[in-house]
Parts: sequence; C-alpha cells; structure tokens
Amino acid sequence: MTKQEDLVSYFKKLASFELDSNKVSKLFEKEIREAFLIRSVENTFLDLFKKGSMNGTVHTCVGQEFSAVAVCSDLLDSDWVTSSHRCHGHFISKTKNWKNLIDELRGFKSGVCMGIGSSQHLFRKGFLSNGPQGALLPVATGMGVFFKKNSLNNIVVSFIGEGTLGQGVLYETLNLDSILETPHLFVLENNLYSQSTPQANAISGNILERPGSFNIKTFETNTWDIEHLFSVCKEAKDFVRTEKKPAFLKINTYRLNAHSKSDDDRDLSEIQFFIDRDPLQHLLKENYWKDEIKKIKMQIDLHLESSDDTILSLSEYSKSQLPSEFSFQKRYIKNPKERMVHSLNKAYFECLNDGSFFLGEDIADPYGGAFKVTKGFSEKYPNLVISSPISESAIVGVGIGLSIMGNKPFVEIMFGDFTTHIFDQLISNASKFYHMYGFQISSPVRVRTPMGGKRGYGPTHSQSLEKFFLGIDNLLVIALSSLDNPEETIKELQNFDCPALLIENKTDYGKVLFQNNDFLKISKIGAPFGIIHAIPTDVEADIAIVSYGGTAREIVDAALEIFLETEIIIEVFCLVSLSPLILDPVINSLKGKVKGLVIVEDHSSNFGIGAEIVCRMAESSIYKPVKRIGAKPYPIPSVKALEDKILPTKDYIIEELKDFFGEIYG
Repeated sequence: MTKQEDLVSYFKKLASFELDSNKVSKLFEKEIREAFLIRSVENTFLDLFKKGSMNGTVHTCVGQEFSAVAVCSDLLDSDWVTSSHRCHGHFISKTKNWKNLIDELRGFKSGVCMGIGSSQHLFRKGFLSNGPQGALLPVATGMGVFFKKNSLNNIVVSFIGEGTLGQGVLYETLNLDSILETPHLFVLENNLYSQSTPQANAISGNILERPGSFNIKTFETNTWDIEHLFSVCKEAKDFVRTEKKPAFLKINTYRLNAHSKSDDDRDLSEIQFFIDRDPLQHLLKENYWKDEIKKIKMQIDLHLESSDDTILSLSEYSKSQLPSEFSFQKRYIKNPKERMVHSLNKAYFECLNDGSFFLGEDIADPYGGAFKVTKGFSEKYPNLVISSPISESAIVGVGIGLSIMGNKPFVEIMFGDFTTHIFDQLISNASKFYHMYGFQISSPVRVRTPMGGKRGYGPTHSQSLEKFFLGIDNLLVIALSSLDNPEETIKELQNFDCPALLIENKTDYGKVLFQNNDFLKISKIGAPFGIIHAIPTDVEADIAIVSYGGTAREIVDAALEIFLETEIIIEVFCLVSLSPLILDPVINSLKGKVKGLVIVEDHSSNFGIGAEIVCRMAESSIYKPVKRIGAKPYPIPSVKALEDKILPTKDYIIEELKDFFGEIYG
C-alpha cells in the first residue's frame, strides 16, 4: 500500500464507528439541527451556483459540519473565530447569521459584507475569514495578545486545513503564541486532500509533532464519533481559556463534495464509502430528522423568495480611508536643536502614553532597538512593548490583530530590506479589511522601518523598497525627514484609521533637526502631513527638486555648495506623504518661472515615484524639462567608494544637475 492508501485506510476505520443515533440525538439535538442547517445552506449555494445566481466560487464543508458545530456552538459572543476559504460552517455556527450569509453570496447589499466579500471574505463581530492560507493566523494571535494584556477571559479560535501546514507563517505564529502564551486554539480540519493533492504528497512526518515541537498542547478527534468529538473540543477550549495558553486540535474528517464546484479527482468508490458512513446521512434514517430538514429547507426557500436584492452602488463602494481633504496654508518650520532619533523617540513615546502597543525585534530595554528609537519604552510601559522573534510577517499580523481590536499599534521592522516578508499581511489583510468587510472594521496598524543605504551595510541591508508599497490601495506611506520635527506628522497619523508604512532614513537618525540658515528658508505647506518647502532667500530658483526623507535633507544641506559648483539655484520640495501623493505646491511652482524639475529617489528610478510625478505634470498640461535621479539598478555594494557611485549621493546629484542644466540651455 502507498502512504496515501494507508491514510485513507485509517480514516475508513474511523468512519466505521457505529453511531448510536438515538443517544446522540438526545445528547446533541440542538447541535445536530445546526449541522443540518449548515449542510442545507451549503447545498443551497451549490444550487444557486448552477443557476448562475451566485458570484465567484464556493467551497462547501459538506461532510465536515460537526467540526464547526463542536468547536463554535458554545463559544462566548466575545470570543473570536478566524477561518479561511472553507468558512461557511464556521460562520453559521459562530454567528447564527445564515440568512445574511446567503445574501452575501448572492451579492446583495443585505449580505454580511454588503455583497463585497462573497464566499471567502466574511465578517461579523467575533468572526472573520480570508482566502489566503494562513494569512489570518498571526492576526488571531494579535487578538489573543489583546485578550491577555487586558485580562479578558476570551479565546480566539483559528480554523485551518492541512494544506496550511506548508505555510511558513503558521510556524512563525505557533512560535509566537507559545512564547507569548496567548489564548489561541488552532483547529486543523484534516480531510486528507489539499484541493487535489493527496496528503501523502504534501505533508511529511507526524502532524501533531509540529505544534508539539513548540511546546503547544495537542488534541485529536474525528467527526464520526460525535460524543468524542464534542468532549475533546470542549477539553481543548477549556484548556485554552483556563490556562491562557495556545493549543492545537486536530479533527480528522472528510469532505464529501469537490474542493469547490466540480474539481474532484478523488476515487469515486472512496468518496462513496464516506458518504455511506456520514453521520448526518445516518441520522436521516429517523423520521424526526427527516421532518426537521424539511422545515430547514422551507425556511431557506422562504428567505430566498423574500430577500432584498438591492446591489451596492459604485458611489457607495467608493470610499477611502486615506487623507483626501488638504489645507495648503504655509507655516515656517522652527525645529528644536536635537537629533532626529531623539525626536522620534519622544514622538513615539507620546503614542505609548496614549496606549499604542509597540512590537519588533530587539526593541525592549536595555537594547532599545537597532537604532535606539524605542530606548526606554519597555522600562516605562512593559505591558505595551513586545520584543519579538525574527518573524516579520507574523509580528505585522499580530499588529493587525491588535488594530482591529481598537488599538493603533506600531510594528518595527528592523531594516526596511526585510519588509519583503510583510507584503502578504499588508496586501491581503490590512489594506483590504475596510472594503472587503463592508466598511465594518479598520486596521490602523503602523509599520515603521529604517530604509536606505550610505552606511556600507551591503546588498541586503541598504535597499530603499518604498516604491513597491506605493501601489497598495488604502495604505498610507509616510517618509519622515530630519528637515522637520516628526512629532506633528506622527500626531496627524493617529487621526487616520487606515494602515500605514512609516519610512525613517538610516542616515537621518544621527542628524540634528534642520536649523534655518541665511541661504534657504524652510516652511511646510499643507496639512495633514504637508510638503516641506525650502526656497532660496531673496532670489528665484532655476530648478525645482522633489525628493523625500534623508536624501531631501542632504540636498537642502548642500544647496549652497550646489550653487557654487553649478551656478544653479534650487528650491527643494520634500514629500512627506508618498501615498497619497499630493503635488499641488509642486505643480504651482512649475507653472511659474522655474526652468525644469529634478526628481531624486533613493531607489532606482525605473517604475518609481518619479514616473508618477511626471505623469501628474502631463495631466496638468505642464511640459517642462524633467530629470529623474535615482540609484543605479544594481544591488548595493558594501565598499563605500563603489556604494557612493551607485546611490544618489551629493556628488552624484551635482554631476547629474550639471548635465541636466546643460541640456536645458543646449
């Protein structure tokens, strides 16, 4: 026999359990009725799909209903459940809201998420599901952290399939849960197949040894022995709630339908074996349950006939959490004489005072973070500061979980280079929650990270990756600069409920905040966030330069040297908000006497923010010469002499300006 045949044989033995229909009907009458309701709703979805009355796809849990009921039916209203693509049973058992679930999959405004999320993306207070495997696991951990830190007697339950065992974020999450001792119950619904892939081809070793290696208590049961199932599920939930620790519950089961609609390559005789031994089919031999399921179907049919079929309009859907209204009043900047790192420390400390959690690697005292921005935080607020393992994806997920519980947490990614690990959490979760859950929740998580090179850290610790985040809808991207005290910007940020990425330039940390000089005067135009504007004293500029962060500071510091070297007088616009990109002051300047525009980006200029600025110029009918200056499109070398030739340093920019000015004048 093959390994898969061995597994199927073992499951067949489990399914051969002799069910005492009369006994379980008396013990679990309410729960059995709920299981029949789930199956009837799932079969309704398949009928609707065949008739073309449903959007998207559908993944039914027919055959697995008792798993959802045994885990969810007696949870507290204030407990939370997260799930993935096969989530309908979990949703019905936790919320009891099957009518609006049906409306959701029909695309109606009366659906649980106004018809936006459909089958996989569901929300009601106490429940959320998302499509990508494992994406919500660290989010659930964040909820568990919130429960624990606030001494609440709640638990969070996360349903996964055995296919999720291939996802790295699962193991990051198990590790975090074990370390933080969160009240988080992982429920693995093991049905032997990950879509079409047999378990033997996708999973090695003993499944329960995986959570066990993280010192997490494990439980195992199945959906054929109903009494054992309910007993073990209660034991697992009681353990998590009482001990305030995570646990892992493996429920062996079998889905009787295809993965989604008709995509099924399993052996037909194997499927028929499990159909013949399905507990609900067995119970239907009794007249009582035959009558009950008729009543359930009548209720469903009545709802189908009476549902409000109004569809959400485009104008109702077109909402944004990003800043959209701006004041363009100008005010002069007067900075305190202190280093940027100390200004950041004070600004973030105010957020701690307001109750924001701070998470990140090595951020606790006495170390206080790789760049010392969080120095002193854990000493004053030990309950709000979580120094984490190296798990960038998971800690951002934890931050998202905390954010949907009403907090506005800050997650530090030690180097901006490592933000590559957090894309899924920002794209699949934080940036989408507000819209795909019908505007019912927000995720105001703040990810802060040092970006950039010029410190000799080499190819994987010197990159500027901000351009990859600028196209993420509903994500606010802020670039802080030592040209301006960050306190006001961070205060403004906390007024918004969207997720945000804050970029802090590494070379900026040690600089003293900009002090006005005789050559340039510096102001800030607009709010919120605004644009920092440095203009020459008493003369008009030849060229406008747009940049951001630490590089904008370097350009402003070098303005006099640039003039002496090139005879070019510059004005500098330092962008604070990179997304949304507000360019009104820049456009107004370009309508004036400046002869051209130079855009300096920390990353390579291909497909960067400069291209967007040039496009906006064209849309505003401004056709002046433009030059984009950025890093050369190669990995950043560690050796300084070569790094200086790759990155847009002061000397690099001066040479590029000379060429550009020469081109303007022929």
